[in-house]
Amino acid sequence: MDTRLKVVTIMNYPPESRLQRMCYAFVDSVIAHGTQSLTVLYEEHPPVISSEHRRAIDLEVVKCRSHDIGHPHFNLRFKLANLASLDFPFLYLDADTVVIDDLNYLWSRRHAKPWVGIDHQWIPSDPRTHRPPFLNSGVQLVSDPAFYDLDAILAVQNSVAPLSRAAEFTKDQMFACPGADQAVLFRYFRGIDYDYRHLEIGPAWNSFAGVTHVKREGDQWLARTHGLDADHDVSLIHYWSQFKPWVVGCPIYASYAEREDPNPFNSEPCGL
Repeated sequence: MDTRLKVVTIMNYPPESRLQRMCYAFVDSVIAHGTQSLTVLYEEHPPVISSEHRRAIDLEVVKCRSHDIGHPHFNLRFKLANLASLDFPFLYLDADTVVIDDLNYLWSRRHAKPWVGIDHQWIPSDPRTHRPPFLNSGVQLVSDPAFYDLDAILAVQNSVAPLSRAAEFTKDQMFACPGADQAVLFRYFRGIDYDYRHLEIGPAWNSFAGVTHVKREGDQWLARTHGLDADHDVSLIHYWSQFKPWVVGCPIYASYAEREDPNPFNSEPCGL
């Protein structure tokens, strides 16, 4: 059995240099923090993967297709559908994240439950988060791919608000929480009375960049939240929504722009 730390991500961004640099930093960070195998999924825009990353790790780029699940949102027709189609254990990370701590911490805890996720942070400036805890799907630890049952997940959603009839519902009626794929997953887990949380895997592993301060100490990046009710150290930074690394002035991202070669993408797009 292959027990290597396998990370899966999705890179389907248009060919824009800031996004490419963000993805380069993401791959750098997962390699530096324990990943042994990386699978990159895309639909329309082949990601640019550097030759140094190909040499450093078992790295596969896979062109996938969207699935007709009745709703056009990318995170439903592509992200949810394709992650549920994988047949091996994996750690999914959104590509707009950067890792600054050892991913083996997560991987070593994968057998506790078949599917582990992390609740969204409560963000003072974001009213969408001012509600009972709900899932953020940017980090998913999946030890049993059979548990990731797309038909069962969709059946629970469609029994309440069919995705194919989205025009008949308000957004709040359609989705159980903010988001699309995470809202459908959240409704499913509640419907089957499944607690996806792990007591030792908390918001440190999925921390919103807008409330995360990053600094350099020696050869390490360190991060900690600021302005939350209970601030904490951070192991993974998530640049979700409009808070991309160039917007928040993340020094990790800036360090790539300061390189002698600030655009180290000397390869052709993969998958062509």
